[in-house]
Amino acid sequence: MLTSRQITIFKAIVDAFVETAEPVGSKYLLERYQLPYSSATIRNEMAALEEYGYLEKTHTSSGRIPSVEGYKYYVETLTDFKIEDTIKNQMQTIFSERGRTLNEVVKESCEMLSQLTHLTSIALGPDARNESLQNITIVPISNERVSVIIVTDMGHVENKTFILDGTYSYEDLISCVGVMNEMLIGTPINQVIIRLEKDVKPIISSRIQEHEVLFRAFLEAFVKFASKDVYFSGKENMLYQPEFNDVNKLRRLVSAFENSQMWQSIGLNEEEGVTVKIGQPLPLTELEDVSVISGSFKTGSHSSGTISVIGPTRMPYEQVVSLVDYVSKNIEELFFNDDDEDDE
Repeated sequence: MLTSRQITIFKAIVDAFVETAEPVGSKYLLERYQLPYSSATIRNEMAALEEYGYLEKTHTSSGRIPSVEGYKYYVETLTDFKIEDTIKNQMQTIFSERGRTLNEVVKESCEMLSQLTHLTSIALGPDARNESLQNITIVPISNERVSVIIVTDMGHVENKTFILDGTYSYEDLISCVGVMNEMLIGTPINQVIIRLEKDVKPIISSRIQEHEVLFRAFLEAFVKFASKDVYFSGKENMLYQPEFNDVNKLRRLVSAFENSQMWQSIGLNEEEGVTVKIGQPLPLTELEDVSVISGSFKTGSHSSGTISVIGPTRMPYEQVVSLVDYVSKNIEELFFNDDDEDDE
């Protein structure tokens, strides 16, 4: 258990290092925070905090920086998670406008998080396999291009563009969509592919000459629902963090951003609420000294997604955790539907 004096000094060190990215010494603490202790007392307490494992020395300075264990202690014990009203009002513009799809809200939230934190935000979209098909709509783009929009009951949207190159006509497309709307509305997404093969294909094959081409195109669109989408915002923010001045580390970071499959596989949304992973290396990239703050949100009793912020271990945890928690809770409040629990 730290004394109140040690806590005061430790919090000042964390705040100073987050702000400056420079090792912190006793003289800086005295001048910056006007601490009511002597320089010798501060140095003694810093030495004690180092023995506890909460601080560590660097090779280039006599100052100290927080360790991974120090950050964990800071987040678990010393932080006051709250959001200023001005920030809440700014973010409420995303959640107050009704009629938006889940994808739109998640992407806007992701962009807002990266702007407010000056870090990189990542959204791992909800798995739509347990959602139901709500509607398929045709939207002409030009004389040669048509967009077909597939929407689930939870607002998950998938677009498929069709090129009218003579293989099939616009009327063929209308006929195909009409059959699917008539037969598949209300079908769980995880059953749509089976019903496409069993129920829909025999009908469109009797009506449309080039039915196989259309069938495969729609099959690809529905298969996309089986995998979660990964959306990034603010990738460039990491370029300005001094921790990534090293070219090799930056290269590994870029590789991590380009590997969507990695983000789907590391289980960012396995736990409910907000999770804080400090200084843990990202798999496949050997990228260390990063922290990932993740907030999960439910869209159904069997459907969930995650919105996260990634940055160096030297990040403003109070701000980031509060924002991620606020965003994930608002997304869940807006889109959570537990009607399917009654069916169990």
